Amino acid sequence: SCSELKSIYILLRPKKGKPIEQRLKEILELQLFEPIKNYNPELFKKLIPIAGDVSDKNLGLSTDDLNRMKNVSIVYHSAASVRFDDTLKEAVMMNTRGTRELMEFATTLRNVKCVMHVSTTYNNLGVGSVKEEIYPPIADWKKTIEVCEKMDSDIVNHLTKRYINLMPNTYVFSKNLA
Repeated sequence: SCSELKSIYILLRPKKGKPIEQRLKEILELQLFEPIKNYNPELFKKLIPIAGDVSDKNLGLSTDDLNRMKNVSIVYHSAASVRFDDTLKEAVMMNTRGTRELMEFATTLRNVKCVMHVSTTYNNLGVGSVKEEIYPPIADWKKTIEVCEKMDSDIVNHLTKRYINLMPNTYVFSKNLA
């Protein structure tokens, strides 16, 4: 539907010993992509895997990859850990700091027109009807990232229940901050 797009960069991390090229190939073999395979399999040539990780500083991007993506105009962010049993540090690094890192990356793009952040409505507890608006976070996201970056993991684990307050798990808490 977006035939004018020249390239679609996909941030992937190597997983279970598989290089990003193999991971992309396996993703494209999913039934979800059958209509595109039948319609125009050449469109897959626009997909360019980029090695990185949203939970790393600067998304774990190399200088070469940053240069390759300097003309990106649309950023679509849907990366997250959706595990409800992640430690607070793991959830915050992926879901909260990862979003910050992606937004900071987007500010370096001279042609950016849109940044689309995909998230969940289930992190606004106590809100009867969720509207399309920004709700205040349950805690200070900057301080939470700093705590998770600097404090000993055992201490963070010990304080998690008290820190996340009324949130049911670290996923909901970290997505609320994001």
